[in-house]
Parts: sequence; structure tokens; C-alpha cells
Amino acid sequence: MKLVLINAESGKGGGPATICDDIYNSCCGADEANEALVCYGRQCNENTAVTRYKIGGKLNLIGHLAVTRLFDAHGLGSTIATKKLVKKLEEYKPDVVNLHNIHGYYINYKILFNYLKKAGIPVVWTLHDCWPFTGHCAYFDLAGCEKWKTHCEDCPQKSAYPKSSLWDRSKQNYDLKKKLFAGISDKLTIVTPSAWLGELVKESFLKECRIEVINNGIDLNIFKPSKGSYKKTHGIEGKIMVLALASEWTVRKGFEDIKYIGQNLPENYQLVIVGLQEEQVKEVPEGIIAITRTDNVQQLVEIYSEADVFVNASVEDNFPTVILEALACGTPVVTYDTGGCREEVDEGCGVLVEKYKKQQLIDGIIKFGAKTELVSEKCLAKAKNFEKHAMYKKYVELFEQLSKN
Repeated sequence: MKLVLINAESGKGGGPATICDDIYNSCCGADEANEALVCYGRQCNENTAVTRYKIGGKLNLIGHLAVTRLFDAHGLGSTIATKKLVKKLEEYKPDVVNLHNIHGYYINYKILFNYLKKAGIPVVWTLHDCWPFTGHCAYFDLAGCEKWKTHCEDCPQKSAYPKSSLWDRSKQNYDLKKKLFAGISDKLTIVTPSAWLGELVKESFLKECRIEVINNGIDLNIFKPSKGSYKKTHGIEGKIMVLALASEWTVRKGFEDIKYIGQNLPENYQLVIVGLQEEQVKEVPEGIIAITRTDNVQQLVEIYSEADVFVNASVEDNFPTVILEALACGTPVVTYDTGGCREEVDEGCGVLVEKYKKQQLIDGIIKFGAKTELVSEKCLAKAKNFEKHAMYKKYVELFEQLSKN
């Protein structure tokens, strides 16, 4: 079997980039006869043993960004780069194509889907957000918008990613996506990492597609309880450490709510925020420990392990991997009940609270207090349900079934 994976990033950056590489390794490790190729737009770590093809370059990215900003035509730039990709696919002759994020200023989805329809190749599309079935946005919870269920137009989130500074093309975008994406529904299988997102897909124009739920997985050989010296190094050994971590701190990730929590915890609690940009560190109130983003996985594992409670204040999310990572390190989670979060935690290892109820997050943190051995055991037991080899084996089985058919 020959598999092609397409995503905005590869090799580093976490999230979909890591998931792509994990699926690649699972596929090639399952059978020596299997081949795979990762096609990506930017950000790559060449040291990993993955065969890759880069789509476009810096000028392609800049041009696509301009088309998006000016005309709200995200996904309709990158013409030359995508034609070259199609030529590569024609030469490679994949049995299955696994799409991930095809937004991200690097690929022309009209050219890509016209090729996929003509070639008749089975397509598995792993959705990491809602962009594939809206006229503009990747998430719509914050805006409280349900236009995507019928027809997008007059987008209330034109200035949100992928930001358009001038035109609102959401109506035309919606029509084109529906025509192209639903147009290959007989060959298209949608995979969602959470049942929550799967239910949304069933209400969208992709409802005629086959829909499968395969949770994101984590490497339990890496994410596991690990002794560190973080508390000692930062002089907080006698305090209850509360950890908040995100790859990018935005309004959607609840940055303002996290800062509020840090200012209103009891004196014997210490909030640590990880993943901040340099300019965001300056916004963090006094008394909160602020750390910029790190790619040092072992350092993250030690911080997860030393924390007594992990707090997630994201108000829009699919199936946040950070929750799984915290649980795998034996740390309980207090989170807003949003997206697929309720599928990751249960009583004993976590607390779900209503969105925007900041005080309920604080109450949940205080409920757990200092981490106990019993609570850690429950966290580890929950994390075992999401072991990555078991999760990505399901992908390989799906690919093989589709390629045989």
C-alpha cells in the first residue's frame, strides 16, 4: 500500500504535525510492503526518518497570505505549488490520501480536489477543526454562529483566522467547499479525533460522507511520571503547583481566564503558564511564573509531572493533546467542558466545568489540591486508553480496507 499524507507542517510543532508523522511511522511499521510520503507546506525537522515532499516555498506562502488578507480567498492561492504537488502525486500513484490541515497558506484546495475526483483515489480526511465545512472560520463557538449548518454569509469572524482585512467571501467559499468536498463523498472518509466534532460533521454538508472517530494518541513511553527539580529550582517546593500550557496562547485558549485564575488562587498555590510569546510574558501579572514555548519534550514531561493540577481554560477546542499529556504524567485535569474535553477526563482524574465560569475552575483546582498517589493512578489508567500505537493502528486498518476496496 502507498499512502500520502498532506498537512501544513511536518516534523515539529506538535498537534497535527506530530500526528501525521506518527501515522506515517505506524503505516510503514505495520508492513514492510507499505510506503508513505508526507507532503507539507512549512516547518520541518529533517532529522526524523520520514520521507517528505515540500509544497512551495517562502514566496508561495507570502502570495497566499496576500490573497487571504485582501480577498478572503484562503485555500485558493498557491496555484503553481499545488500543480507541482499534483504532478508529484501522479508520479507517486498513492492508494490512499490522508488529508489533515489543508488550510495554512500553502495549498490550493480547488486544484487538489479536482485532481482527487479525477483520480478516484480513496481519501481519508482527518479534521483538526471546523474549517472544512465553514465559509471562513476554523471555530465558531466564540461567535455563537450556526450559519455553517445552512449557508455561510456575512461572516462575523472575518477578522479571525484566516483573517481577511477587506472582502467577505464566506458565501462563495462555502458554496465552493460544498461543491468540491461533498462532491467526492463516495470516496471520502472523515475521521474526527473526538465524537464532539463527529456530531458537528453530521450537521454539515459533509454528512453524506463516511464518518469515523479515532482519538488522538500519545506516546506513553515519553509522557510518563518523571522526577524533576522544577519546584526546587523556582523556590515553590512548599506550594501546590497549578500548570497551564498551550502551544499558542490566544483568546480561544483562555489566556485572560488563566491570568484571572493565577491572581485569585489561595496563597499556597502557584500558577505556572507555559508556551507564551515573549511579548505575552510582559502581560502576566506579578506572582505568576511565565515560561516561553519550549521544544524540549523531557523538560515538559518533568513540568507536567511536578504539577499538582493541570488547568485548561480553552473555550474552543477539538481534542486537546495537552490534557492527555498531563494525565499520562499522573496529573489531574480541571477543564472547561468544551469540544472533546469531556471524552478525555472522568471523575477521579478530572473536573469538567461550564465554559467561562472561572470561579468553578478555581474550585476544581482547590478540590484536588496537592496530588495524591491514588489520583495519579486514576490519571495513568485513563491515559492508557489513548496510547498512540493503538490509536494509529486504527488508521492503518482503515487505509488497508480502503485500498483493497
